Amino acid sequence: YYCQPVRGKIFRLRIITWVGGAASLTAFIVLAVTQATLGSPLFFTLSAIPFVVYGFLVRELLSSDAPAVPAEPARLPRLLIGALLLSAAFRVPLAVSPVGWDNDMVRYVYDGRLQRLGYNPFSVIPSDPAVAETHDDMTRRMPSRNARTPYPAAAQLFFRGVVTLSEGLRVMKGALVACDLLTIAVLVAWLRSTRRSPWLALIYAWNPLVILEVAHSGHIDALGALWIAVSAWMLSVGRGMPAAIAFVLAVASKLLPIVLVPLYWKRIRIRDGVVAALVLGALYLPFSSAGLLPLGAVPNVIEHIRFNGPLFRFLAAQSTPQGAAAIAVLAGLAVAAWMRWRTTADDPAAWAWPMAVSLAAAP
Repeated sequence: YYCQPVRGKIFRLRIITWVGGAASLTAFIVLAVTQATLGSPLFFTLSAIPFVVYGFLVRELLSSDAPAVPAEPARLPRLLIGALLLSAAFRVPLAVSPVGWDNDMVRYVYDGRLQRLGYNPFSVIPSDPAVAETHDDMTRRMPSRNARTPYPAAAQLFFRGVVTLSEGLRVMKGALVACDLLTIAVLVAWLRSTRRSPWLALIYAWNPLVILEVAHSGHIDALGALWIAVSAWMLSVGRGMPAAIAFVLAVASKLLPIVLVPLYWKRIRIRDGVVAALVLGALYLPFSSAGLLPLGAVPNVIEHIRFNGPLFRFLAAQSTPQGAAAIAVLAGLAVAAWMRWRTTADDPAAWAWPMAVSLAAAP
């Protein structure tokens, strides 16, 4: 079998997969059924179970006798396939659970609805009486009703596409979970094509934080993660144009990957960059009535929104929120430039650390 671990590791991985997987799946089912409030004791108690299991899994995957890579790729081991199927099962109970009026997905649906009604979401403040007819009971109460949308163009087009199928919040969450599952598939393909162990894809697939952020909370980060994973895979195998296009789709889904620009230096052709720039322009063209590059509520987020941002708060106190945001972006760009010089395109660390540093300094 491809990348099959040594015998002792197989036994330990079987225990973690089937026993730990059953425990994690049970915890996610109970979490969905009880609808435990985020941050409540019950929520943390149930979440602790998959986190403990995940800790054992990561320790096993990264231990010194980690799975080896053979000379020729072959089919995936059955145990790995079982673990990947379990990762999909973890997401199902949370994906079908009810969605409240205060969830971000309410804004996703509303932005998609605005586009179908002929409005530019970058120009609309939902609480404006002039657009009262665009609301239902759910969107009328959403927390972001007093601000323009902060979501970039590719995310907006994704919202419109999903809403065209259905305005149901579970449908929106299902679409985001589909992006998450596709990301797992891309990671497996990336690891195999660069002669790394596909077992390492479980570090993403079984990550409880990923599962909770997407299948439970339904965050648009799933779309950005998918596109940046595609871009990393394509750049690793020397396909510059798809890598560049996927990169701009990632940035136009979630702005954070912009700090990865240095990784593409001299790894893509000039025409690849030109085509990517044209794709970016095409993405924003439907929203051009709000300005050349509509940012919506992004400046408002920088100015006012704070969540686990002690470093940002400190930097903003020494200068301004805009100055602190600039430092966060520059720090990510600097790390990406360092990674461009020190690592290869197929090194996952090159893609992870620049965004991690920017996030650490973000609001």
